[in-house]
Amino acid sequence: MEKRVQNFKLQKFSPSMLSDYLACPKSFYYHYVSGIELPQKQIHLLFGSAVHRAIEAIYDKDEPFGHFVREFNKNKLQDDEKDLFKEFFDLGHEMIKNYIKDHVTLNALYNLDKGKSELYVRRNLINPLTGEETDIPMSGRIDRLTDDHRIVEYKTSKSKWNPGDIAYRLQTLLYNLWFYSEYNELPLETIYIILLKKYKKVGRGETHQVLSNNCTLTELASAFDEVSILINKINNNEFDRPLKGHPHWCDCLKYDAALNISE
Repeated sequence: MEKRVQNFKLQKFSPSMLSDYLACPKSFYYHYVSGIELPQKQIHLLFGSAVHRAIEAIYDKDEPFGHFVREFNKNKLQDDEKDLFKEFFDLGHEMIKNYIKDHVTLNALYNLDKGKSELYVRRNLINPLTGEETDIPMSGRIDRLTDDHRIVEYKTSKSKWNPGDIAYRLQTLLYNLWFYSEYNELPLETIYIILLKKYKKVGRGETHQVLSNNCTLTELASAFDEVSILINKINNNEFDRPLKGHPHWCDCLKYDAALNISE
């Protein structure tokens, strides 16, 4: 294992990888470097994936509920999650039904129907102020890129997001950096459409939230510098657990317990 750590070098990176490293370098080490897999609850990941697939079907002029049913497969859940299947199944149908109605208005506002879904991107990023490039490429999958250059991401959430957080989300900055690196201009805007995990109540019960962000070249240059620092830290094997403010529920502690490691 020691030899594997010493020889480890990133070949590519993604927003989720760097977010994981920022959250806990130790957990990053266990997952990405050591390759150790912990048993993970599947229901929330599977549910989110199924809702995403249903939305893709809307753009493909296909029937969304069938795709949700096929994707949200009870057999993929762990045994202790299967009792929750019907609750999430019914909720998913409600959320999709509500979004189909909301999509008409959202499309009129943001021109969503004209574009590409599940766009896989991979390229070295460019600092917009200096022209410097990353040594390795960023890879990711953008939920939708409209023809008029809006980056659109769909999320599911139990509650509304804080609007102030979106400008600093690493995913937002990296996808904007990718767009600039690819097209030598900034995207029109980045939109997060958050589908709320709730049933619509009588009246004006909200079923979704839309957050919009425009990054500046200065913000993207700062993000580029931060990414370069993080890549160097990873390649220098800096995987120590944070000393302060580390949450007791972090996966690194679960890895320690599974490996019978104590500090």
